[in-house]
Amino acid sequence: MLSVIFDSSFLMAVSEHPTDWQDDLGEAMGGFSPVILDAVEEELQRISRTKGGKAKRAAVALQIAKGFARRPNGRGAVDDELVSAALTLGAPVATVDGGLLKALRASGASVVTLRRGRVWTG
Repeated sequence: MLSVIFDSSFLMAVSEHPTDWQDDLGEAMGGFSPVILDAVEEELQRISRTKGGKAKRAAVALQIAKGFARRPNGRGAVDDELVSAALTLGAPVATVDGGLLKALRASGASVVTLRRGRVWTG
């Protein structure tokens, strides 16, 4: 089964605007195993400790990711670690972050994103 690495932006987006992303992704990939990097989880924890709507979305995102497989990473910037993990594992990264999408595509990594509330792979 193919692993899919999740970025905080994707998890926060689906926490704000619930979609059938799991079903859509399962159909598109023929099943998948969700993965979260330690750096992404730490980023969500940090955001969830702040105040406001973003903190609430981060807290919901952490709940969504509770059952995901955890993967350690290096000490680089989160986006760099996501690109590295994608290339190492041969796994797509789920994100809605424009800069990260560009970096992933430039590296040849696969991406999963949302368009009009639906999962798009490429």
